[in-house]
Amino acid sequence: MTRVRFRHKTIATARDRAGGTGVAFTRHVLSVPAPARPLRESGFTLIEALVVLVIVGVLAALVTVPINAYWQRARTETTAGDIRNFLQQAFTEAINQHTPINVTLHQTAGQWVLQLTPPPLKSVGTYTLPEFVSLALNPVAGSGGWPNDPDNPGPPPGRYLNCDTRGLTIDPATGKQVTSTMTMSITHTGMIDGSLTPKIRYDIQVFPLWNVTVRKTLV
Repeated sequence: MTRVRFRHKTIATARDRAGGTGVAFTRHVLSVPAPARPLRESGFTLIEALVVLVIVGVLAALVTVPINAYWQRARTETTAGDIRNFLQQAFTEAINQHTPINVTLHQTAGQWVLQLTPPPLKSVGTYTLPEFVSLALNPVAGSGGWPNDPDNPGPPPGRYLNCDTRGLTIDPATGKQVTSTMTMSITHTGMIDGSLTPKIRYDIQVFPLWNVTVRKTLV
């Protein structure tokens, strides 16, 4: 069979139409381009924003809890050091002023207050314990009991000690040297109610020969 090649596009188109094909192609169709997809607008959906907020909240909680616990323990430890330094002034002032120094502990408006009498020459003679600490006297087995202060009967009763010009710890009621260690302990109130862990106690100890130290104990 002889193949007839149409050289002219108009003649080929007319022939195909006459044969009923309706459409004539003069070249091969390699591909049909896909319809263009609508571009998505930039930004976050509401669900994506909520997921991000939840993740950020969880991470913030994981970081905040350890930092807060560390901060509260540091505050309590600093307070123990402040009490130690305040009590140690009794020895220094007794030597410098050549007079015995009374150290009293009593409550004012619900807060414990330490006081030196007569007051130091170059510093404040009172120290108020912060509200976030809980105070206990003689929690250590074998420690001596702080003598009651007759001028502050309480309740709770005030306590007092005396540092004489030789640097000895004296019971003002008897005028005799104290032979046991006086212990004052503080703990953060959050450690008492269990909201702050671990529970740490700071023991401020006054020895018979007036010397004050701080001992940290994990309860």
